[in-house]
Parts: sequence; structure tokens; C-alpha cells
Amino acid sequence: MERALPQSVLRETTDRALFDEVVGRERVTRAELAAATGFSKPTVSESVRRLTDGGLLAATGPQETGRRGRVGTFYELGATAGWVLAVEVDQSGVHAWAADLAGRVRHRHDRPPGGAGDTRALVDALRAVVTSALATPPAGPLRAVAVSMANPVHPTTHEVIALSGTPFPEGLVSPADVLADLVTAPVLVDNDVNLAALAEQGSVGAASFAYVYVGAGLGLGLYLGDRLVRGAHGLAGEIGYLPGAGPGTLAAELAADGFGRSDAPSNDVTAVLKALDDDDPRALAVLVAAVTRVVGSVTAVVDPEVVLLGGPVGTHPTLLAPVRDAVAALSPSPARVEHGTLGVLAPLHGATRLALDHAVRAAITGLP
Repeated sequence: MERALPQSVLRETTDRALFDEVVGRERVTRAELAAATGFSKPTVSESVRRLTDGGLLAATGPQETGRRGRVGTFYELGATAGWVLAVEVDQSGVHAWAADLAGRVRHRHDRPPGGAGDTRALVDALRAVVTSALATPPAGPLRAVAVSMANPVHPTTHEVIALSGTPFPEGLVSPADVLADLVTAPVLVDNDVNLAALAEQGSVGAASFAYVYVGAGLGLGLYLGDRLVRGAHGLAGEIGYLPGAGPGTLAAELAADGFGRSDAPSNDVTAVLKALDDDDPRALAVLVAAVTRVVGSVTAVVDPEVVLLGGPVGTHPTLLAPVRDAVAALSPSPARVEHGTLGVLAPLHGATRLALDHAVRAAITGLP
């Protein structure tokens, strides 16, 4: 015999479903909410009351609904419901945007990168970006900060993991510690490629897909059965450490082929993109071979429905067609190879989604 869910869980589930419906529709009446969700009108009325009393929703007053003789009260996201901050920290610098609880971006903040390996400069840039965001906040409380890091993150401790040969050595810091005296909201941390895959998951239309990131480093985000695979130690998807064609790693092989920076253990994204823009056949051939090896390995092992190419290099338009052709000749899997839909902003979108989910869930749990 199945046990009934606790009343508090049912209430929170209802409140979240109705909140999401209001945010998705922007303005809606209780009658429309009942019709859209299937909840009874008394259940909708009680939930909307809780959400309104808690400041998450606001009544805009009686207005014509568009149906003859009908006047209803419309509800929308509360003006002071709060906001979240999404931050991306990688070799290109520190980038952030503030968004309301509907995910609408209100302000953008950026700081350029420091020198390779200059952890102090990166910490200063991270603090400066957050300080700037706090100086011009959207209305309401800051409810969560989500930080995308270009290094692996432990799935349990949420600490950045130090790996030998990391392409982002200056990023071996704890964002929660760096920001502890600036924000009281929870600081959530995850790997940039995982967050990019999280962001793409909403539009990919597949329960199982792989997201291959090609930029300053190489990474893989893997969704299987609608679940993100992080691995026991947070190291799933560290494809730069795969064996190359020779004795070294795949990342080392790309560096040896002329793509590495002279001052850091990472790919020189600017130089690689220029080579692709200039239709350099050698550069294209080397990159296609490397990406094909990754995609062929992933499709052979886990057989995803779709493989997305992402990152500043992975999204270059000249890369997709030859990778498709090479994978089709190499792999028995019928997986589709596509570009990600969010481009280089995918990690920021993923951080926003992570922050929003935490913020809304916590706010609804705390409703009286």
C-alpha cells in the first residue's frame, strides 16, 4: 500500500507548479491557473494566497479577461520577489548577470582575465563583479548565487578539484569562501560544462544527450535518462585527459599541434578561432580529428540520442559538417551531431537555472 505524501510536500509541489505557471504566462487569473494545471479552484486560491502573502506573486487588480462579462484579478511575479546572480569564471575573465525570479536578465557585469596562473587577480575580479552587482540590484532580496567554474567540482563537497595539468590553474579557488563576506545568500558552485549541459537540456528534446565543450580546455557534459552524470568524484567528462593518438593526453596532443598557449596549459582560443576563420585546412583537420575521437568514444560507450558541440571553438560553423561526416564513418551509433543552441553563453544560462531552482524552492519552502 502506497503511503500518502506529507501535506507540506503536496503544498510545496502545488505552490511551485502554480508559481512556474504564472511566470511562464506572465499574467494569469486563478481561473486560468485552475484550467491549465487541473488543480481545483479552492486549491489554486489557497496557493495563490500563500504566494502573494509571501511576496512571490502580486495581484494587479481586477481587469477584463477578454471573455464577455468576465472580470478577474490577474497575478504576476511580485516586484520585490527577489533575484539571483549567475557568475561564470573561466580563462576569458569573470562574467555575471543578475536575473529576477522569472529568469529575465536585468544587469550584466564583466571583468577581464588576469595573467595565466594569477589567482589573486581572479579573486579580485570575482569580488569586483559581485560587488558591482550588489550595487545595482533588482528589487527584493538576493536569493542565490550560482558560480560556473572552468574546473571540475566535487559532487558532494562542491569544492573545486585540483587536477595536474588543468588548463585553468588560477581557478583553483573556493567561490563560497571568496564571497563569504559579500553575500549572505547561498553560493552554489558547479563545473561550467555541466552547467552548459543543464542549460541546453531544456531545448534539446532528448532524455539522453552529450555536450562536448571545445574551448580553452575540453569537457563533456553527459545526460543519461534525464540525469546529469557527474561521476563518483566529479570527474566525469574530463575528456582532455583521454589518451591522444600518441603517448600523451588529448589536450597535450592539441597543444603539441600548435593550439596551446605559450604561457598556460590551455588552448589559445583566439588563435584557434582565427585559424578557422581563415579556413586553415591543417587547423580544421586537427580539430575535427580530436573532436571526432571524443564523439566516437562517447557514442560507442553510452549511445546518446544527440551530441551537441559547444564552447567558443566547438560552436564555430566550419566544424560541424566535417565532424558529422567523420563520426558517421567511425561510429555505428545513429546519434545526431548538432551545435548547442545557447552558444558561448550556455554556462551562464546553466548557472541562472541552478540559482533559480534553488531560490524558488527555498522561498516556497519558507512560506507560512
